[in-house]
Parts: sequence; structure tokens; C-alpha cells
Amino acid sequence: MERLRPGVSVFEVPGRGSALREASGRLRGVDLPRGTVEALTRWFDGADPVPPPGLDPERGAFAAAGYLDEAPPPRTATVTVAGRGALADAVAAALAGPGLQVRHRDLDSLVTATAAATTTDADTDADTDADTDADVVCAVADGPAPATWTALDTLPERGTAWFRLSVEGRHGILEPPAVHPGDAGHADVRARRLAAAGSGHPHLLAYWDAAPVTPTGPGDHALLAALLAADVRAWAAGHRTPATGDLVPAALPARRRLRVVDLDTAAIADHALLPVPGSAP
Repeated sequence: MERLRPGVSVFEVPGRGSALREASGRLRGVDLPRGTVEALTRWFDGADPVPPPGLDPERGAFAAAGYLDEAPPPRTATVTVAGRGALADAVAAALAGPGLQVRHRDLDSLVTATAAATTTDADTDADTDADTDADVVCAVADGPAPATWTALDTLPERGTAWFRLSVEGRHGILEPPAVHPGDAGHADVRARRLAAAGSGHPHLLAYWDAAPVTPTGPGDHALLAALLAADVRAWAAGHRTPATGDLVPAALPARRRLRVVDLDTAAIADHALLPVPGSAP
């Protein structure tokens, strides 16, 4: 079925005919008779069971301009939320919906199960109740990310996408999701951030180890959970290219950026982050 891409709208401008809003936010006039536009939009909206006769060229023009949704249907995915507390609960709630089956898992038990599964892949007696068969694991910490997250960096090698969210003071940290083997994992994020801290790296490392209590509330949880859920759903829908347009600047792909959210201003800063080469000291 042909459908307009999300964000694309066709509407009437009083006294000036039809117009279209692109997904990028750009507005354009539509130089077609009103009856033709109405027939097309009924078809695109799913109101008519069959395509409008005689309008194949117009339908083709919409498709060629990129106004029709050609993305594959979202996959059905199982998501394990690893972590406890209000923020983890908010993430699970934000992920709930069509296409995603959400379950909770204690981080320590998941780390143990993942390590066991990694070393016993050939053993048919390995633990099968480990949630290591999830399509996605979202690790959530309402405080600095624990170093034990590095033990889960092997998940992409097992076909599991690996998402991570933590909080440092009044900043939310969304690490780049690791989807394929070789993507930046938590160990890469720690190494890059310590290197960027320069002479202050002992302080940053001590702060992470101290894992101080973070003052967050329901509004903070909702904001961070929505951002993480958007990344997971984009992955599930097969989106490879970040949206750009007139209303937003060019975006870094999620797999190549560390996102920092200021919980007091809701400002978002995306920092480019690549995996650390294997030859690095």
C-alpha cells in the first residue's frame, strides 16, 4: 500500500489551491486540480481500497519526490530493560507498544548470563533462560554508568542491539547504540571520555566509581525515556539515515554520537564518537 511518509501532509490553502508539507518541514505548492489531489489523498490515507484510475503518473511523481513511505514495516523485537528504579520503569513504559515486547532484567544477572553464554555457545546445556536471546538490551542507570556495562559489549556479536542510558548529576547520557560487531560499546565510550578529560581523567574515573545519587524526577525520566525509546524504535523500523530538513540541523547517526541532555534546560548536545581502534594503548 502507498502511504504518505510520516510528517508529509497535503492540505488546502484558501484561495490558492493545494499545498504540501515535506517531512523536512519545507512547504510547497501542488500544481494539480483539486479533484486529483483529493483522489490521491484518499488513496494515500487508506480511505479508498483501490488506487484512483488514470492517476499513475501523479502517484509516480509523489513516489519519485520521496513523499511516499517506502520503509519496510517495523520488525517485531524483544527488548530487555536491564536496570531497576524509576528511570528504568519509565524506559519500559516508553517502549511499550506495537512491535516491541518489553521485559525487565536485573543487570548483575544479565552480565553473568551473558558471560556464561559467550563462553558456552557450543554447549547445548548452556543457560537458555538468560534473556541473552533478546533483540535489544537497554541498560539504564539513574546515576553514572557502572563499569560492568563493558561486559555486555559482546551483545552485538550475538545479534543483540545494545543501548545505554545513564545520568550524571543533571545530565542524561545516551551512549551510541552498538548494533553491529565493531560498533562503539561502553568500553569505547569510557576510553573516549577519559581521553577527552585530559589531566582531569582521575577525577572523572573516581566520580564514575563513586556513583553518587542523582536528583531526578518524573519529568526527567519521561524526557530521557522518550529519547531512548525514539532511538530503539528508529532501529526497529530500519531507519539508517537521520532526518534533516529546514527545521532541524543535520543530525549525527545514532551509532556515531554520544548524546548529552541538560535536564534543567532540555538542551541536547550530540558529540561525535567512534570506536577506539584495537591498536590504541
